Formats: sequence, C-alpha cells, structure tokens
Amino acid sequence: MKIKLLIIFTLLLGVVSYTYCAFTKSVEKEGTIQTKELSTVFLDNNAFLLKVQALDSSITSIDKTSLVRETSIPTIQLTNNNIVSTTGSSVPTYLWINNGVIYYYTIATSIDINNN
Repeated sequence: MKIKLLIIFTLLLGVVSYTYCAFTKSVEKEGTIQTKELSTVFLDNNAFLLKVQALDSSITSIDKTSLVRETSIPTIQLTNNNIVSTTGSSVPTYLWINNGVIYYYTIATSIDINNN
C-alpha cells in the first residue's frame, strides 16, 4: 500500500511541478513542452555518391533533388550500408534503389540536402 501511495504522490508531484516530454525524455519546468526537431542532413556529395554507387555501380552522378521520398517504412531490409545521413543527424535517412529509381526514407521533419 505504501508503494502505491508513493507512486501516486510522485505522479501528482510530477504533473504539478513539471511537464514531461516522452519524445525527448527531457524534463521542462512549468510551461510549454519542448521537443527536439527531428532533423537529418544528407552526406556531402562525394560520400553520398559513394553510398549510391555501392548499391548500384552503374550510377555515375546524382541530383539529390530528384530522389523520391517514401513516407512509409519500406518493406526491404535496410542496414547501415543504406544510411546516407551524417552522424550529427538526429534521425537517420535510408536510401535504396528499385528499378532504377532512387528512394529514401526518414522520419525527419527537417531535411538538409547538403550540396557540398
């Protein structure tokens, strides 16, 4: 019984004093919920092309703006070899090629193409 009361008290204290954000696991003092923006940055042009060529060696150049974004999780097996985002990205971006079309998938809301 003491444990239940302690849990209820802790939950009430948390609701009154703090706002919890499940997305970032951070705790904010009273006020609005702060969340990290889900963002991704593509690799620079040379590293990006190397990743694409590892998947299809016949590709010699690429225009990142012509990639097709998938909005649902692809059904194919994706590994670290498919990641085309920088390590500083808050979420990864996966790339694959199907019938000559280059697709990518990410849950990021902000995408930096990084045309360096």
